[in-house]
Amino acid sequence: MNDFKVAVETKELVQRINRVLTKGKHRLVKSRSESDKSNLGDWYIVSTSTNAVTAWHSDLDELARETAALLPNEYFDASRPDTKPPREIDERF
Repeated sequence: MNDFKVAVETKELVQRINRVLTKGKHRLVKSRSESDKSNLGDWYIVSTSTNAVTAWHSDLDELARETAALLPNEYFDASRPDTKPPREIDERF
């Protein structure tokens, strides 16, 4: 019947994954520095009880499927940028 697919943005997908991981006392974290990206990958999982990295080089799409964060009619495209418009700078300040 309905064969359409809905795109899910990165921010929303990360929030959904973190809701599931929080139950197991873990959270998904994005690497900020280049050294972290080379060592841990773009995304990694941290234990909230020990603050230790438990999984590195995590793939958002794979994690979403493992945690059932995506519904059957949704998809995640990593190459698609988030649609949030750039922040405007107010020249008055």
